[in-house]
This record gives sequence, C-alpha cells and structure tokens, in this order.
Amino acid sequence: MSGFAACLALAAIVVCPSPAYAKGCEAESRDDPMPQTPWPLERMRPERMWPLTRGEDMKVAVIDSGVGEHPILKGRVKAVDYTEDKLGARCDMASHGTLVAGIIAGADTSDSPFHGLAPDASILSYRVIDTVESATSRDAVVPVVDAIRDAVDKGADVINLSLTSVHTTALQEAIEYAHRKDVVVVAAAGNSGAEGRKSYPAAYDTVIAVAGLRPNGEHVESSSIGDYVDIAAPGEQIDGPAPSGGGYGRREKGGTSFAAPYVSATAALLKSYYPKDSPEETAARMLVTADHPPGGRNQLVGYGELNPYRALTTVLTAAEKREAITPDAPQQASDPGAVTRKRALLFTACAAALVLVFLAAKVIVPRGRNRRWRCP
Repeated sequence: MSGFAACLALAAIVVCPSPAYAKGCEAESRDDPMPQTPWPLERMRPERMWPLTRGEDMKVAVIDSGVGEHPILKGRVKAVDYTEDKLGARCDMASHGTLVAGIIAGADTSDSPFHGLAPDASILSYRVIDTVESATSRDAVVPVVDAIRDAVDKGADVINLSLTSVHTTALQEAIEYAHRKDVVVVAAAGNSGAEGRKSYPAAYDTVIAVAGLRPNGEHVESSSIGDYVDIAAPGEQIDGPAPSGGGYGRREKGGTSFAAPYVSATAALLKSYYPKDSPEETAARMLVTADHPPGGRNQLVGYGELNPYRALTTVLTAAEKREAITPDAPQQASDPGAVTRKRALLFTACAAALVLVFLAAKVIVPRGRNRRWRCP
C-alpha cells in the first residue's frame, strides 16, 4: 500500500503529516533588517525579567496561518497543517502566524534588535487558515477546535488565538477543555471597533481577551470595544519577522492579532516562574498589575495596559490572586489593585496620626502646661 493510500485508510483516525514547506507556497519573502528596537520592546523591556525566567520549558500553541522558516525561530517550532490546500505546515501566506510566533518566542541574538518576550519558549504551530479573512467562516471553526484539543493533549501551557471566529458549541467545549487542563488561553479581542459585536473565542469567560494600543498608549480605533475585553497590549506599528527570506516587516495598522501574543508571552513567563498557579491566577497577575484606566476598568482596554515586569515581580495577596476574569462585569467594576492601594492609604493615615501625636507631645502639651491649661 502506498503512503498516500495509507493516509486515506487512516484519515478517520489520524492527521497525516504534511511537508514542512510544500511547492506552491507563495509566502511573503523579505530580507530587510530590523533598523531599530520596536517600540513595544522599548516600553516593556523584557530583558529585565530574564534573570528570573526566559520562558524555558514552556510550550505556546500558535493557532494561526502557519509559522515560516525564520532564523529567530530556528529549531523551536513544531508545526502541523490542518488546511485543505496542504501547502505545508511552515507555509504562512498571510504573513501572520510568523509574526505572532516571533513576538512570543523570537530568539534574542546580536544579529537583530528584535526578539520575543519569552525567547526560550517553544512554539506549537497549527496552520488552520490560509488567509486572515477565512477565519470567520463556520467551516474554519472545525480545524481551530481540533487544533485547540491537540495542543492541550501535546502539553501546551498557553494557547494563542490571534483570530476571530463564530460561536459554536464545539469551540466553546474545546476552550473549556483547555481550561480544565490548566492551559491559559489568550485571544484577540477583534477588530470591529465600536460596532458592539462580541468576538469569539475572545468573549468566552475563561479566555483572556486582548485589545490593541497605539505607541502613545491610546486605544487603537479598530480594536473591538466591549465588556468582554480584559487587557490591552501593543496593537499598532508592529514589527516582526517575515515568513520567508530572513528579514523583517512592519504592520502599520497592526490589530488585536498582534496584541494577543504579548499577553501570551507574558503568560508563558508567569507559568514558568509560578508553575503552581491556575489559569485564573495567571490571568489575575496580569490584570491586577496592569496600568489601569480611570475607574479601574473600561470597555476599551479592560483592566488596562499590560505590564509584564510588574506582573512577574509583584507579590500579590491571596485575594488578588483569586481575582478571576469577569468579562460581563459592570464597566465601573472595582479596581483589581484596590487592595494594595487601601493598604497604602491605611499606612499613610497611620503615619499622619503618628505625626500628630509627636506634635502634641513636643509642642501642644508643653504650651498647655505653661498656660496651666487655661484659655487665653
């Protein structure tokens, strides 16, 4: 029996392996060097976290358009092709999954100022779409569901879903399966702007939904708005590796697709450093330590801008660690950092009281004694 016939015979049982990079893949090729450190890396400075963890032993599943053969990802990607065109697991014709994977786990080398936040993490790549637009069709949900379940079974610690889809029972059950297995699931909030539509899988309760930010910290206009948004990360003018040629490119308009991997990479660092934390606790570390908007939370950026260093190094109270993702909470939800601030206010009040006692002992009491406690 030929190999092809064997694959057909076993089609109901296994997914037959596809070539890494098949003939006919028309992936974008670039040889442009990275001219300077991208603004998200300037702001987040992940190298401050690397003495604690670089994401070693963490597996991050990138369920996307495939991950190309870029040098900064060499030897650290295991890939599967779930698409019908079978152009190869390392074929990224959308120039999408490669950039996402680079943001998460691109190696830090002297050859380029670009690197990922978790450079020692490995990538499980699932090619489930050939174009970004195809992700929203109902037929496209099937490979996404299969990829989520396979990633969980293969030991993924974090799943990154930089795509939007339609809600189906199968998709929701796959997300719940990942959560039961202690996998952190991160998804793009969507790029529908203020239209008020919920984007899936981001809108599921156990998924961390990520909005996009501009370099000046403002909300990206196209980034979806809603109660389900949990946190925000860089989502405009995003630099990263091209799928072919070893060079780099920029997505000027960006999108929440590229905001999500900053959160996924941070989740990988947190899982590496706090291995006993549940998905809720990992999420809580990011939400509590985010740079909050006025009021603590809103529909634009959720709990605010991701702060990876603070998420990794802040010592949280038991109450803060239990802070769960609550996408449907009122928009004037309590500030998740309120416990810490209340403690600081109490300390300030106590200090002020001590100053008053000191003044009373040194000034008021002696004067009172001199006056024999009589009014003038």
